[in-house]
Amino acid sequence: MATSQRIVALTFVLLWIGNVASDDPDTSETFLAYNLARYQLNDHFSFSLMTLLSHLEQGTPYKPNYDYYTTSLYQEAVAYGHATCNPALSYDNCSTCLNYAHGHVLDECYLSIGARLDLQDCKVRYEQYLFID
Repeated sequence: MATSQRIVALTFVLLWIGNVASDDPDTSETFLAYNLARYQLNDHFSFSLMTLLSHLEQGTPYKPNYDYYTTSLYQEAVAYGHATCNPALSYDNCSTCLNYAHGHVLDECYLSIGARLDLQDCKVRYEQYLFID
């Protein structure tokens, strides 16, 4: 009897651990701020920003502690960016969270020259000036 109870308890614990480990990242918004100044669609900053956000999304999961600062390559309109993920996330969940953040910041901060979006499990910020969070 005690053995079957232990087996049931152990099975429950293993299922719970597997469920926790495979959870999707929490993309609930905790903070959003953006600059009211706008860039023009298809101008140099637009291309610079798209490249920057892609680099943040693709590069952050490879960085120690999922913490990545980068600068766009376009000298005509430089953009600076920073992204982080919750260190407890897996590589895939960090990527998923940043992919969501990338789209969300573009939708919510449409054509803004600077923005910061904090989600529960990841954060993205971009500006036209150098900054440190």
